[in-house]
Amino acid sequence: MTRNDRLWALTLALIAVHQTEEVLVSMEDWHRRVGTTTMPWLDRHLDGNWLASRAPGRRVTAQAGQCLALATAWRLTRRSDHATRFATTALCAGWSAAFAVHLTASWRTRTIMPGTSTSVLPGWLGAAWVLREIWRPSGKPFASPTAPMPR
Repeated sequence: MTRNDRLWALTLALIAVHQTEEVLVSMEDWHRRVGTTTMPWLDRHLDGNWLASRAPGRRVTAQAGQCLALATAWRLTRRSDHATRFATTALCAGWSAAFAVHLTASWRTRTIMPGTSTSVLPGWLGAAWVLREIWRPSGKPFASPTAPMPR
C-alpha cells in the first residue's frame, strides 16, 4: 500500500464512520420532532434531501453515490502526492464543516441531531489526526502510536 493509498484510507474511514450513523438514524424523523434547526438554510437543505430521508433505501442510495464519487476521486488522484493532499484535505475540511453543523444544530435545538456522536469521535479529533498525517513530510514514516508502519 502506498502512502497516498494510506492517506485515502484514513480519510475514507473518517467519512465512513460518520456516514454510517447517518444511514442508521433518520435525520428527517429528528427534524420533524424538533420542528426547526433554527437555521433556515439547514431546514431547507434537509427538506427532500435523500441523505436525511425517512426511507433507509434512499439514505443507502445517497451514500452509494457518495462512495462512487469518493472511489473516483481516489482513482484519479492516488498517483499524485499533490492531488492526494489537495483532495483528502478538502474532504477532511468539508466533513469538519459538517461536524460543526451537527454540533451547532444539536446545541441550538437542545437535542441530539443524528450524526452528532460521530462528529465528536472520530469527528473533529479524527479529522485533526488525518490532516496531520496528510501534511506529514513524505520522507518520514507513517505515524503510528506504537511503531512506524512498514513501507
